[in-house]
Amino acid sequence: MLNMLFLQILDMSITASYVILIVLVIRFFLKKMPKIFSYALWFVVLFRLTCPFSWKSNLSWLILHNRSANIIPSDQSQPILNGFKGVNAVDVSNFSVPMADSGNDSIGKMDFSGIWGDNIVTVLWLAGIILLAAYSLISLVGLRMQLKNAVCDYDNVYLVENLNTPFVMGIIQPKIYIPAQLSGEEEKYILLHEQTHLKRYDHLIKIISFFVLCIHWFNPLCWLAFFLSSKDMEMSCDESVIKQIGNQGKKNYSQSLLFMATGKKIVGGTPLAFGEGNTRDRIKNILNYKKPGFWLIVLLVFVIFAAGIGLSTDPKENTKSIKDYAQEYISKEVEAYENAEYQNITIIDRKITRLEQLSRFEEIMEYPLELWRLEYRLKPDDINKIVMAGGMNEIDGWLTEDSSMGKPILVFSMKKTTPQFLGVIWSGEVTDTLASQEVSVRKFLESMGLLPQETYRGNHIVVKFLLSTGETSQLFMSQPAVQGKQGIWCVEKWMDGNGYIYHDVPETDLSINDYYKALQEQCDKGQRTELLNPTDVALTYINETLGQHAVDGNLEIKNPAVLKDFLKTPESTYIGFVSDFNLETDMFHLDPIEWITEDNEERIKQLNLSEKDMPNGYYIYNPYNYPHTFEVNKDTEYSFINWSGEFGSERNYKTKDMKELLQYLKTYKDGTTPPFWIVTKDGYVKSITEQYVP
Repeated sequence: MLNMLFLQILDMSITASYVILIVLVIRFFLKKMPKIFSYALWFVVLFRLTCPFSWKSNLSWLILHNRSANIIPSDQSQPILNGFKGVNAVDVSNFSVPMADSGNDSIGKMDFSGIWGDNIVTVLWLAGIILLAAYSLISLVGLRMQLKNAVCDYDNVYLVENLNTPFVMGIIQPKIYIPAQLSGEEEKYILLHEQTHLKRYDHLIKIISFFVLCIHWFNPLCWLAFFLSSKDMEMSCDESVIKQIGNQGKKNYSQSLLFMATGKKIVGGTPLAFGEGNTRDRIKNILNYKKPGFWLIVLLVFVIFAAGIGLSTDPKENTKSIKDYAQEYISKEVEAYENAEYQNITIIDRKITRLEQLSRFEEIMEYPLELWRLEYRLKPDDINKIVMAGGMNEIDGWLTEDSSMGKPILVFSMKKTTPQFLGVIWSGEVTDTLASQEVSVRKFLESMGLLPQETYRGNHIVVKFLLSTGETSQLFMSQPAVQGKQGIWCVEKWMDGNGYIYHDVPETDLSINDYYKALQEQCDKGQRTELLNPTDVALTYINETLGQHAVDGNLEIKNPAVLKDFLKTPESTYIGFVSDFNLETDMFHLDPIEWITEDNEERIKQLNLSEKDMPNGYYIYNPYNYPHTFEVNKDTEYSFINWSGEFGSERNYKTKDMKELLQYLKTYKDGTTPPFWIVTKDGYVKSITEQYVP
């Protein structure tokens, strides 16, 4: 949550920076005008720094600033699509995502276990706010101690001995503190100035401005805006006093300021008590002040009003229709065709043959998501020049939209009636069911970081099991409808031994939420009660959906579990005969076997083995000869039995040099090598270990 808040503050600060720069330019041209107009401009900056939203207008002056290109806040628990301009199409046709988590507890940006460990920038931002607030409070406490002997003169005016400069302090009942040594004439002018501040609520504006500065302390332009706005506040207050006392009082008023001049504020950084500074510039401004004429005032008011509208609103974006986005997508495809190295063609015509809404999802994101099926034709200058590849097709001399992944399906976020193009998924991985389309969209959004990798909040279980190929896989199970003992369980996704994740697609024509709600209602009525047992659900999924053979005793269950547990790629163990090592590709073949020992009574019974089949206490079951391919890397460890002593004195020799393993295998002249145990993780072989054969 704090990460999201900081991103929102950063977004506002970036936008306000553009506004500050424009205000500085306007202020430069208004330097000889009454300061009340310059002072008014800073309220637009204050609005931009405090308001997280703004209106859109054709009168906006921020036409060169694309706010949607700022840092866009995105809460991983409830992502918000709010202006993703320029998002490229993302290919998510392959719904298996490799996860290269080698046991590390970190799972990237999806892991928000706490900002104290995950986002140092947010921590620094909070620290800056705390330090500024603490400094201000400490300064305020010190000041109040200095005012213990203040004497009330009358009303809210207090006299203080040895005070160098007057100031105002307080919020609800602000008090004016002035030096006790002032003469009657000097006191009159100084009080008039401070009372004008109070009438204009400058003391409250200064406090609000300071707290806003504390929030945006990291932005140097905000510090500049704070000091310049304070300067304009003081000068405009001086001008207001001159209007009250007349031009004949300029000299005496200036002498009062000069008498009070110290060149310093009484309390730096304490907004609850601000004094007067910058005396030289203030006196110069007072002496040069002239009341502008009527028409000049009218012109200045118009300028300030126009600036207020122009700087407080964002420019209206050119709204594109879904057809416009489709045409842009086709233009990129045309460019890809014409720039392809293996093609030598020019597209001379194009047309959309189909553009229709496929489905709409209301609950996945803050705004509805829509899928649109797109079909189009491209006319090349010479169809005979086309090298057909990757699913390409042609009809009557026109190229179709087909690719190796199927046809494009455009994904849009719909804010009211305004579409925002997010990217493309492909028909090759999508069926006509709502459930399939929803899973495809979720997978797509997860790949972009717009959705968490956890579809359902609440309870989770991770179940590890073996595939028939020997690799260890695992299920990520959730409760999609109701949490607790009364809630049904489902398999949300599963991971194979190489770390590829596959999302489960329920076989239903309903939406996924409606499907699981219906199952939950059946359970509540005493039907389908097997769904309340996660072990039964896991076994059914493994045996029926994945077509594997598993029993309760072969499952390794972690309950409860979290997403991190699932994203840790499991280790897989195989045994078989190794061959065909390739030093160039770092690959080899393994002919898997089943190593059966005397303590495996159940398997011995299944294969109808006798003692004659196992004279040395083991049996190698190798009914098929379909070698599997594995890849090693520089960290792979090779372990074999050093029978001849060729590799030193160690009986069990270990090395990371594949050449030494090959050298060892060559000692088996007849080609009959012993079996080896293979341990894999993340798609690579961790170790190759010889099995001792009596």
